[in-house]
Parts: sequence; structure tokens; C-alpha cells
Amino acid sequence: MGSYRMCVCFTRKFKVTEAAPPPDVKDAFNRYAEGGPHMTAEQLHRFLVDVQGQGFATKGDAEGIVQQLLQKRHHMAKFRRHALTLDDFHHYLFSADLNPPIGDQ
Repeated sequence: MGSYRMCVCFTRKFKVTEAAPPPDVKDAFNRYAEGGPHMTAEQLHRFLVDVQGQGFATKGDAEGIVQQLLQKRHHMAKFRRHALTLDDFHHYLFSADLNPPIGDQ
């Protein structure tokens, strides 16, 4: 966030802290990532169909979500792996832009 000097004696620094993923998000990630550290677009597609009930979602939709999320969260996305980490998955679940609470029908 930022830092500033106080009384010329010391610098006070503030850090932005994000909430850690809750246990149920960790369990869902571990189940659909098959115990691995990353979730692929195919695994995300299975999550969308099984858990979120989006039977109309395609693998292309899941790949698009992964790409959008990586571009939004990681500025150097082209050098990164094309899969989601636990933090990326947590961000996706609570993102109003990428995962709205009620779908447009």
C-alpha cells in the first residue's frame, strides 16, 4: 500500500493482506485439482458442471475464465503456467465480474 516517515526516526509501512481461502474452498480445490498445486481448465470445467450446476459451460468457457483470471491477477501471464493456483481459484469464486452470484438468463 505505502509507507511514510514518522518523526524522522522510523518508517511506518502498511501491507495489504488478503483473506486466506476458507477450508471448504481448499477442499473443493484439492478435490478437483486431484491433489495437485494447480487446477487446469479441464478440471475447472468439471467444477463448473458438478458443483456450480453450469451444465451449459464448455471447456472453451473454462479456458477463457482461466485466461481472464491470469491476466487480471498476474501481469506477466504469458510466462506463467496456464492453470489456477489455490489463491487464483479463491479469487475466482469471490469475483463479482468472473463469477456473478446470479447468472443472466
